[in-house]
Amino acid sequence: MDITDILKCKRISIMGPSGSGKSTLALKLGEILGLPVHHIDCYFWKPDWEQTDKQVLKQQIAAVAKEDWWIIEGGYSSTLEDRFSCAELVLFLDFDIEFCLRSVKERRAQGQKIGLPDYLTETDNGFEELLVYINRYPEHKHKYYLPIIKRYPDKVIKLNNRAEADGFVSKLKRFAAL
Repeated sequence: MDITDILKCKRISIMGPSGSGKSTLALKLGEILGLPVHHIDCYFWKPDWEQTDKQVLKQQIAAVAKEDWWIIEGGYSSTLEDRFSCAELVLFLDFDIEFCLRSVKERRAQGQKIGLPDYLTETDNGFEELLVYINRYPEHKHKYYLPIIKRYPDKVIKLNNRAEADGFVSKLKRFAAL
């Protein structure tokens, strides 16, 4: 898929481990491409860290995925099939776990995740759980992410680090301005 094809995409899914910058990338792409951004965290987490039922979440994201234009970012393996089957482009942020751990620690020091409601600010207990979850990412990647990526190889662009993600955004911005 070349840059002109990417600029025409109206349904983009972004996946990767916590701390890889999915929310930030989604907001940047949304601005460049004029697409609405949907953070799955905002569907799953309610105030006071109450969780949405996973079947309800799956239905909500499936409904969004059927819309004509969107960027949906998040992990949530139960939503991958609905997102991938409808997406024209899937960005897979396959970043190093140590980078992601540093990133969430820096994000916590700043007090909030970019582009998300205040009620999603990490608490002490939630933060420790998040670190454990990030450390389990390689297991999740092999169990959930890679099998579905193999079913949609023509839609997937893999970005391995922040420099590649930033380069991708810069190239899109450059070509979108033409």
